[in-house]
Amino acid sequence: MKKFISLTAVTLMIALSAFGQSQTIELPTPEKSGGMPLMEALNERHSSREFSQRELSDRQLSNLCWAAWGFNRSDAKKRTAPSSMNKQEIELYVVLKEGAYFYNAEAHQLELIKEGDLRSYCGKQDFVATAPVNFIYVANMKKAGVEKPEAITPTHIATSHANAGFIAQNTYLACASEGLECVVRAWIDKEALENAMELSPFHKVILGHTIGFGE
Repeated sequence: MKKFISLTAVTLMIALSAFGQSQTIELPTPEKSGGMPLMEALNERHSSREFSQRELSDRQLSNLCWAAWGFNRSDAKKRTAPSSMNKQEIELYVVLKEGAYFYNAEAHQLELIKEGDLRSYCGKQDFVATAPVNFIYVANMKKAGVEKPEAITPTHIATSHANAGFIAQNTYLACASEGLECVVRAWIDKEALENAMELSPFHKVILGHTIGFGE
């Protein structure tokens, strides 16, 4: 009987461990040197709306997340993109076929916030629902100093649009360097996406960015 209980406990621990691992994607260390020269990346930067369903590698996803909104001065917690008064209110969410993830820049990992394929919520164009990756730039207004959701103003939103724009350009240049296609988008049912991702009333979707290989 004791042996049976012991085996059951071990099985349960393994199952829980596997479940825990599925909640987090540990990204490999990003490549912070090399890549395409800046002037060449600027020359190659463009938007595309045609994507294959080919998956990105973990390395590519790692490089893109870090380039978009990672820490480039970890000790000071400073990012690869600027933000107004360094409030860093923008949060990067990565929507994949298997679920929606929050990019934890400090740990450089993706943390599952909602299981299931939410790509169709990420934009109104058909290609959004089948492309392998959608970055969603979300403003956490608590980080911007807003004390209650009803106090969010158009100025807050406009400032977050500018901050998200800096991040989007980083993503564009990183995609050019990685040989990937992408397009930043504002045509989103933002309330529906916020509800699908189960975000708080302080979280406001600003922009989407679809990423993948060309057809």
